[in-house]
Amino acid sequence: MLKRTFQSPLFNMVLILGLGIIMIGNYYSEHVPVWLTIDPMVLGIPILIMVAVIPLYNKRNPEDPIKPSIIPMEMREEDEGMQWLTFKAARKVYIFFALFIPIAIALTAYLNHIPYLPIILFIIMGVAQYLIYWFQMKRYS
Repeated sequence: MLKRTFQSPLFNMVLILGLGIIMIGNYYSEHVPVWLTIDPMVLGIPILIMVAVIPLYNKRNPEDPIKPSIIPMEMREEDEGMQWLTFKAARKVYIFFALFIPIAIALTAYLNHIPYLPIILFIIMGVAQYLIYWFQMKRYS
């Protein structure tokens, strides 16, 4: 369960969305409603608990441990089929970024009166890349 949670694109999407909302609420509190100001520990404590549980998980499941790595867990292909699916998903994410980044720059320049707009665009980009990956994997599984 813990390994599936860490490998799930949904976990990363929730993490990006949560961090973005916390950042907007804490750094732009004069521009957003009060209910959007969230204590960073709301997200930090569950992450610390999950990280603390990893050694216990690895001890109980020595045949399938969670190994910390810089490489995202989605990129660890087990066979050629998974490598092909990852290639297809990465290609779609690259195309999305190639199209979205110029639009995001134009929006940032045009809507410069919204100080937290770049953070919202980063949140959209982060969540969208995981959605693209997730739908690509679901399509062939």
